[in-house]
Amino acid sequence: MNVLPTTAGPGVAEQAEALADMACELHDVAITSASWSAAAVEDAVEAVETTALALAVAHPDAAAAMLTIGQQLAQLRARLALPPSEHSAAGREGADHEEQPDVPPMPRRRPRQRRGLGPGYQGLRIPSGRTASGR
Repeated sequence: MNVLPTTAGPGVAEQAEALADMACELHDVAITSASWSAAAVEDAVEAVETTALALAVAHPDAAAAMLTIGQQLAQLRARLALPPSEHSAAGREGADHEEQPDVPPMPRRRPRQRRGLGPGYQGLRIPSGRTASGR
């Protein structure tokens, strides 16, 4: 029994494929612990946290699994003396075992430098009878 749809939403499949490719590239260049810095580790942990939040909406079973991963990432942050994430599960561990909502919190957004032309870019429109050189 297939519990997930066969077709992803607009852009989801492409972004997931790009994420998988980048993860493989990161693994290839950072295969030794000596190649990591504290900032690089924090960025990678944040990327995994954000990916876990995205996966949590894929299916109810995924949400439970991603909550566990979020808790493990919060513990990793603590062991490596990284600052806590705004969307980590660290603050929930000591709570009075109250029922947690199924909706994960929104990830922290850091301003990044813009790359490329953006998702709305549709190319240049050249009127018929004209060439790209303007003649």
